[in-house]
Amino acid sequence: FMAAIAIILSQIPPISQLIRPGKLAMELYSRIHLTHKVGNPNVQLQVILTNTGGRSVRVKGITARVSRDGKEVAVLPAVNYMQEPNDKTTVLFTSFWVKPKEEWAHLVNFLNYFSRADEKKYRAAELVLKTDIQDKKKLPENKDNLVEADNNHITTFDEMFDEKFIWQPGEYELRVTVESPTKKPWAELKYRFTLFESDSTELSGVKRDFKLGDGIYWNSGNHMGVIVQIVEA
Repeated sequence: FMAAIAIILSQIPPISQLIRPGKLAMELYSRIHLTHKVGNPNVQLQVILTNTGGRSVRVKGITARVSRDGKEVAVLPAVNYMQEPNDKTTVLFTSFWVKPKEEWAHLVNFLNYFSRADEKKYRAAELVLKTDIQDKKKLPENKDNLVEADNNHITTFDEMFDEKFIWQPGEYELRVTVESPTKKPWAELKYRFTLFESDSTELSGVKRDFKLGDGIYWNSGNHMGVIVQIVEA
């Protein structure tokens, strides 16, 4: 009888686990990777979540808010993440559970997709640009060379870049929020980082290559963004 009772009790979670609610602790790696798509900002962060409470918790989402000089310039939800640091493909970010004492640590991509109107405008301009370049590549003298599209075919991308590019030199605040199913977030941290003139120039350099289609319908790998240090505020 006593052995049976012992087996039953061994299958029941400790009282402390039943009483204590779930609680998430968040930590970010000390570097942030900044990129953009035709000016539309993207952020990549190493996010580490640890359940220090007694019950499983459900993470509904993670949001990164970026401010410059006290003004919010971007609200970027987590969209996808890498299961392993060396993965070349990403996994769609959806809500998930973190068990007690469990850790969730991944490289997370925060971005804001184009609006439907912007996406339609972008795709139409992309087709025109690509067709122009491909037609020029058919000429014998251009077979093995990079060719440039006509200036009027990159106007749309230049305009989108000028409208959406936020990575100007200055002091920034980063606020990362782990959202729960209720209004109260599981965790929230504030960081600050500095973008120098050289960082902004590096990030905007891709604009020079729009005429080649680079950064539009193909990527040369020459514009990988910048990685800067973040410090907890």
